[in-house]
Amino acid sequence: MSNVTTRNDVMQLVEKIEVLAKDVRTKLSTNEDILSVANELVRNNMTFVFTLGEYYGQQPTHYKKVKATVVRNPSSTANWHNVRDNRGRFAKKV
Repeated sequence: MSNVTTRNDVMQLVEKIEVLAKDVRTKLSTNEDILSVANELVRNNMTFVFTLGEYYGQQPTHYKKVKATVVRNPSSTANWHNVRDNRGRFAKKV
């Protein structure tokens, strides 16, 4: 799905949720059964959450790129990596 299609889906769901919420309010004030409208409202809210997540996932991120540097020992003279002498101290690899 494209970004525009997903945005339109979100907008349509928001409009549908508003209509259903008004229906629930009207039915509550007239003491009618609200269960079917309330169930439809919940289903639309769940669909809205997932569609909004999809829309958010399609947005470009503007995170700062991390610059990686390679650590190396060009002279190879001092190699202290996990080399120990007979007393257990770190020592140069010879």
